[in-house]
Amino acid sequence: MKRIVYFVLICALLLSCHDALKAQESPRDILQSAKVFLDFSSAGDQNVLAASGFDAGVALDGAEKAESLLRGGDGIVARVDKGGYATVSDEINAALDDVSGREITFGLRVKCAPDVWNDSPVISRHGGHASLSFNLFCLNDSFGAEVGTTKNNSLLQTFASRGDMLDPESAKDAWHDVYCRVDGAKMEFFVDGRCYDEDFMLGDLRPGSVPFAIGAQYDATDSDKPRAGFEGEIDHVAIWNRALSNEEIKALSGGDKADSRERTERAVSENLQYWTPPGAYGVGDCMPFYVDGVFHFMYLLDKKRHGSKNGLGAHQWIQATSTDLRNWDHQTFVLPIDDQNEGSICTGSVFFHDGVYYAFYANRTVEFTLPDGETKNVYGILCYATSNDGIHFEKQRPQPIFFLPDGYAAGTRDPVVFVDPDDGRFHMYATTSYRGKGCWAHAVSDDLRNWTLLEPVYTHRAGEPECPDWFQWGDDYYVIANHLNGYYKKSKNPLGPWEVPDKPNVLMTGMVNVPKTAPFGDNRRIICGWTRERGFGGAAVFHELIRFEDGSLGEKFVPEMQPETGPAVFSGSNLKTVELQDVPTPENFRMTASFSYDPSKLDTMRDCCVSYAANRSARVVFSERAVYLNDVKLERVDLSSGKLELDLYATDVVVDLCVNGSRTATFASREREERKIVVNNEAEPALSIDSLTVSPLK
Repeated sequence: MKRIVYFVLICALLLSCHDALKAQESPRDILQSAKVFLDFSSAGDQNVLAASGFDAGVALDGAEKAESLLRGGDGIVARVDKGGYATVSDEINAALDDVSGREITFGLRVKCAPDVWNDSPVISRHGGHASLSFNLFCLNDSFGAEVGTTKNNSLLQTFASRGDMLDPESAKDAWHDVYCRVDGAKMEFFVDGRCYDEDFMLGDLRPGSVPFAIGAQYDATDSDKPRAGFEGEIDHVAIWNRALSNEEIKALSGGDKADSRERTERAVSENLQYWTPPGAYGVGDCMPFYVDGVFHFMYLLDKKRHGSKNGLGAHQWIQATSTDLRNWDHQTFVLPIDDQNEGSICTGSVFFHDGVYYAFYANRTVEFTLPDGETKNVYGILCYATSNDGIHFEKQRPQPIFFLPDGYAAGTRDPVVFVDPDDGRFHMYATTSYRGKGCWAHAVSDDLRNWTLLEPVYTHRAGEPECPDWFQWGDDYYVIANHLNGYYKKSKNPLGPWEVPDKPNVLMTGMVNVPKTAPFGDNRRIICGWTRERGFGGAAVFHELIRFEDGSLGEKFVPEMQPETGPAVFSGSNLKTVELQDVPTPENFRMTASFSYDPSKLDTMRDCCVSYAANRSARVVFSERAVYLNDVKLERVDLSSGKLELDLYATDVVVDLCVNGSRTATFASREREERKIVVNNEAEPALSIDSLTVSPLK
C-alpha cells in the first residue's frame, strides 16, 4: 500500500514539474509547438504560395523588431498590399486536416491598415457558413473570429471592438496579438492578452472543406480564387491542435506587457449603477453578498440574451467587488462553464461559514441521466462550489446535491441557503413545483454538504416562485420571491409562517428582474437586479432598502452610487408650470422636483405630469394615491404629508425614479429619445411647484 502511495506522490510531483516547465517555455517554443507555424522569414518559403501583393521576408527594425522578438517572432514579416493574399502548400492543408476533435487554437501577430477594420478577411478556412472550419476577420471596427462545430445551431462567433482596447486611437494602426482558443467547452477570443469575448461549444470541430488562406477567404467550396481584402503586415501565423493555456497566450502577447484586464473591465473606472459590461455582454440575475467589509456583486454574465448554446443560456457567474460601493474591482469567473455538458450555470447564492464560501447553484445540463434511467436536458440540477477567499471557487461533487422524489418537477434551481439562528441548522429553499403547483423545495443540513429534503414551502402565487432570497433584519425575517419584480413576505420566525405586509410589498417595481439583497456596513441592505428592455440580460440597478418601524420595506437611491452631475442647466422655485424651451434638456440628466399641496384635497386634485421625452413621463395621480413612471405604477404611495419629492435619473437606457425618498420605479428602453422637460400642473393652484432642478450627468 505504501508503494502505491509513493508512486502516486511521485507522479503528482512529476506532473507538477512538467506544468512548471511548460509555463516557462519561451514564446518561440510555444509557436514552434504548433501544428502549423508560418513566420514568413523567407520569400521563398515552399509552404507559402503567395499571390500578387504578398511580400514575405520583410525585415523590421528598432522597437517593432524588439516587440516581435519578445513574442517569439524573428523580426521578419510579410507585407500585404491591398487585395494581396497567400495560400499554403498541400502539406500544410493536410496538417490542418488532422486538427479535429474538440480543441484548437489559431491566431497571429498582425498590423492592419486603418481601413481594413471595416471589412476584411485575415486568416481563414472558410467555404461558406455551412462549411466553415475557422475564420479570423475584421468587421465594423472590430476583430472577429468564427468556428464551425457539429452540434451548435449556428457558428461560434466572437468579437473584440477597437473601442474597448486600452488606447482605441493608436490601436487602429498598431501591432496586435490575436488568438482564438477552443477547449471543448467554449471558444474564447484574446487580443493583446485580454479575453474579450466567448461563445459555447456543442459537439466537435467541423472539418475543413477548402484550402487555408492568409489575407483572404474562400466563400464557397467550389471557389477557384479566394476573396481578398486585407492590407497590412503579418509577423507570424500559428494553429495548434490543442487549447493553449492562459499563460501561453500571455507569453505570446508580450508577457508582462499583455493587457491584464478582465473581460468585464473597461479602461476607465466605472460606477456600476445602470452599468452593462463591455462588448456584447449583459447583466443577468444578481447574487450579491457581503463578508468582512467587502460587497460582492455577483451576477450571471449573459451573451445573446439567453440565446447562447442553442438557447440553453450558457450563463456563467462573475463578480465585481468593492469596500465602498464607489470603487470596484472586476474579478475573474466565479463559476465558468468548463464542461460541454454545462448548458448554463444558473442562479443561486453564496453562503459564508467557518472561513469557507459556499456557492450554491443549478446546472442546466445539456444531457443528464435521471434516476429512472431517462436521459434528457434537466433545468437544472443542484450543485455547489467552495472558496477560501470569495474570489476563486472550485466545483465540488457529488452533483446533484440531492434528487427530488416523485411528485416534484424533474429539475430544481435558484437555491438560497441560510442558517436557523435558533438551532444552528442550515436550510435551503430552491425553485421547483410539487404536484403541479409552484413551490420552494426545502432541505436541511448540518454540514452544508449533505442535505435532507423536507416538505415544500408554498408562496401562493401562480407559477414557480423563482430565485428566492432570505434574510434577517432587526427582529424580522424576510423572504423575496422573484418572477419579474420581487414580492416579499415577513415573519417573526426564521422558517415562517410567511405573511404579506399590509403595505406595498413589491420591491424594485418596474422593468427590473430578479432583485436579491445583501447587507452592507452597519444596518444597511442593498438590493440589485437587471433591466429587461431587450429580453434577458440588461443593465445593473442598485437601490438601498429602508426598514420602517413596523417591519415593512421601502427603497431609495444608494448615496454612494448616484451618478455624478455637472452644473445645473435649469433651477427654479415657486413655479406654476415649467417647459425647458430656451435651455435644451440634456440627453442624460438628473431632475429633482418638490411640490406642496393640501392633503385634505387629494380626492379632488387633478394630476401632475412631468414629461421627460415624447410620450414618456412621471405622473402623480393624487386621487389614486399612485405615481406612474410611464406604464410602471407605484401603488399606495403615502401622500398624507402634503409634500412630494421626485428624484429622477435618465440615462441612455434606464430611467429611475425615487418618490419621497422611500419608493422607487424603474423603466428601461433602448429606443433613442429626444429629451425635453415639461411639467404640466393640472392641479394648480392646489399644487405648487416649490422647486425644480435639471443637471446633466457627467
